[in-house]
Amino acid sequence: MNEKYTAKHTEKAADLYGLRDTWLNASDIQTSAFESVEERLSANINHIARTLRSNETENEPSQPDSKKEPKKETECFVFLASHIASSHPAISTAGYDLACQWLALDTAKASAAEAALSLYPEAEPVKLLKLYDEQENLRPKLFRLFRKQMLTLPLAMVTTAATAENSPASLKVEALNYAAAIAEIGLDIFRTHYLPLLSGRTQFDASIIEAALWGGMVRGDVDATKAIHSALSHAGSATDHKKFMRLAALSGHSDFLPMLLMAAENDPDTGYPLLVLFGQKSVIPELLKALEAAHTIEQAATAFSALTDQILPRVPRLTIVGEESDDAEADAPQIPDIKTARDWWDKHQASWKTGERWLYGKPATTAHLTAMSKKQAGSFGRDVMALLALAQQTPLNIPAEIWRARQMQLYTGQKTDHGKAA
Repeated sequence: MNEKYTAKHTEKAADLYGLRDTWLNASDIQTSAFESVEERLSANINHIARTLRSNETENEPSQPDSKKEPKKETECFVFLASHIASSHPAISTAGYDLACQWLALDTAKASAAEAALSLYPEAEPVKLLKLYDEQENLRPKLFRLFRKQMLTLPLAMVTTAATAENSPASLKVEALNYAAAIAEIGLDIFRTHYLPLLSGRTQFDASIIEAALWGGMVRGDVDATKAIHSALSHAGSATDHKKFMRLAALSGHSDFLPMLLMAAENDPDTGYPLLVLFGQKSVIPELLKALEAAHTIEQAATAFSALTDQILPRVPRLTIVGEESDDAEADAPQIPDIKTARDWWDKHQASWKTGERWLYGKPATTAHLTAMSKKQAGSFGRDVMALLALAQQTPLNIPAEIWRARQMQLYTGQKTDHGKAA
């Protein structure tokens, strides 16, 4: 094959992987755009994989040429993925082996290996389970990978990792995140961590408590919601406080509204999206007030649109008395029209029942949230999936990091293998 032509596919695949990685954590990413990136990424990787197949013979060594190993994460991912995706068994096996080796590194190669193994998992995870037994320092990363690959693990293995006294905090976090996604795992593993907060404990690892609280919330445990209050009261940093504020917003419990409003006032960029997750009728009057304040008007307008599915038209801001000119209206900055927002609220507030959560102009029913979660990717897509799991009071077990096409199959209940994704 023409090496220049293959190099172009490699460069394109690296760029697409980088874009996909950025979009995983970006807000307001449409599924259609995300899927387009993934389809092109997969096509380029498959082309490179076919090139490897045509250049290899049965008598050549199966290990990838270490001299060709890249350094950047994007290029490392393409290198691994193209080897793993090869239809040549020796090349594919060598790709898996190299990915397992790279997991242990403290470099960009480790992140690339985790992504490659998440998107192209082996049918039987023998190598990863062997690594888990042999390398304790890799166990947190491996548990994260087990979650992404949706592997079924022995309950005793999960419980030990999540609750054993000598289990490192990083391992407890990943084991709890894994457990939270598995509907068959009961409440005890989570309550062990957050019930002490209701008995007066003030010192805790915020990441462990966050993971445990989510496991309890998605299973409908009212004590988990109560424990969020204690977690918020004793959060050790602003970062920890934001973690628990997200859970408070997701809970939809009315007691949290004053704190959420304060968060929106103090930090509009992060606070108003939380009010969208909260989604209660009581939010709209507060948004109408915020539309009158210069420092919150834009964020409040975005939140209003997310709750009502109404994009507010923009109108010229009023000029200050004494600064009028013939061109004042044309030159005035454009701001969201609060009158349109008020008119919408006058017409629709009676149809919004108290205690009912809305999102994009409709009650947040299971059907509506399912439809929304199929349309949204990125961080907001994960939030919608969290709302859906809460509405159903059962985990979805649909990792955000896997191929979007695979996620759609899981939504519809279709059975697919864990082999190479397209």
